[in-house]
Amino acid sequence: MIGYTNLQCFLTVFLLCFVNLGYNAQILGLYEDEICRNGDGKTANSICRNIERCPVAKEGLKKHIIPQLCSFNGSTPIVCCPPEKNTNNEITTTTKKPSTNSVLKSYSATEMCSEYSKLIYHTEKDVILSKDSQHFLKVDCYDAITLITNGTDAKPKEFPHMALLGYSEKPDITSWACGGSLISKRFVLTSAHCEKFGSKNEPRFASWARLGELNYLSEIDKARPKDYRIVQRIIHPNYKSTSSYHDIALFRLERDVDFSAFVRPVCLNTDNTFTPPAIIATGWGRTGVASFQSSHLLKVRINTISAEECDKSFLYLPNRNEKLAQGIVDNLMVCAGNPEGGNDTCGGDSGGPIQIKHNSYTCMYSQIGITSFAGPFCGEKDSPAVYTRVSNYISWIERIVWPKM
Repeated sequence: MIGYTNLQCFLTVFLLCFVNLGYNAQILGLYEDEICRNGDGKTANSICRNIERCPVAKEGLKKHIIPQLCSFNGSTPIVCCPPEKNTNNEITTTTKKPSTNSVLKSYSATEMCSEYSKLIYHTEKDVILSKDSQHFLKVDCYDAITLITNGTDAKPKEFPHMALLGYSEKPDITSWACGGSLISKRFVLTSAHCEKFGSKNEPRFASWARLGELNYLSEIDKARPKDYRIVQRIIHPNYKSTSSYHDIALFRLERDVDFSAFVRPVCLNTDNTFTPPAIIATGWGRTGVASFQSSHLLKVRINTISAEECDKSFLYLPNRNEKLAQGIVDNLMVCAGNPEGGNDTCGGDSGGPIQIKHNSYTCMYSQIGITSFAGPFCGEKDSPAVYTRVSNYISWIERIVWPKM
C-alpha cells in the first residue's frame, strides 16, 4: 500500500495535469469497480479503480501520462485501470478466483451478522438496585410472531434495515423510487438498475438513502427517519442494463450510520444451496398494477417456486433473448409468486430485500435476495417476480464492505 504522502503527490500531479495541461478527455461517469473498457479476448477488462489501487496509473503519472478518468470520489480520482502484466508478460485476468490471502483481507458476512445481532440490546440501570449501580441488558426491537398471510403495514422497529432511495438534489417525497437494505455502517445493498431513473439524456441518479422510515407522509408514525447522502454507487462488474442478470449494487453513504432500535443492518444469507419455502418481501412499492406507491412500508409473505417452473412465465417476455438469454438461473436468482396470485412485489419495490427470520438471533432477518424484476402483471396468477440471489455475491460484497485495514 502506498503511503499517504506519496499518494498525495500522485493526486497533486494528476490534478495539475488535469487542470493545467489541457486534459480534455471525456469523464466516463462510471464508479469504482465498473468495467470501463472491454478486453479484446486476449486481454482482461479495464476496471474503474481508486488511483491508489491502480499501479499502472501511478507509474504513468510519474511520466505525466494521464489516465482516463471515470469519476471522482470526493477529491480522489477514480481512473480506468488497465490489467497488470505479470513477470511473464501475460495479462492477469480480473475474473480469476481470489487467492486465500485476499479472502482473509475482509471480514465475513457471518462474522458481521454476529456483531450486528448485539445491537438489539441496550443497557439499562436497575431502578430497584440503582444504589448498587446494577445494570441489565434489555431487548429493544419488534419481533413478529405470526406469519404474514396478506400484505400489511410493517411495525416500528420491525425492519430496521430498510432503506428508501431518493433521486433528487434534496430528499423529497416525490423522488422515492427504489428500496434497499442497510448491511453495514456505510453501505446499502440494492439492485443495479436502481442506480438511476429518468430519460437517457437526463438521468436522475440515486442520491439519498432514508433509514428508519415507516410512512414518509406521516410525522406521527413512531419512526425515526434520517437521510444520508449517497456518494458512490458500485455496480456489479458483470451487470448490463440490457440484461436481467447480476442485478446487484452497493451504495456507499457519506457518513457512518447512527444505529438505533429503528436503524440496524440486516444479516446476509451465505448458503447458495438454500431456498426457503417462503420469503417475506418488504417495500414501499405499488399495491397493484394500476395503483400508486404505498407511503407506508409494507410486508408480505410469498411462496418460492423452482427456477424451471418460474422460467415458463417468461417464455414470451419481449427481448427474452437479450434480457434472459440463459433463462432463470437458479444459483443467480430466487423466484417467488403464489400460484393463484395475490401477494407479490410490484413497481417501486425494486432494490428492496426478501428475507426470512434469522434462526439464531432474536429480531434479526437473513436477506435471501434483492427485488429485481416482476412478472407480466403484479399479483396475478402465474406471474412470479424474480430476485437476485444474495449468497452468490457474498465474496464481492465482503471485499468492498468489510475490508480488513
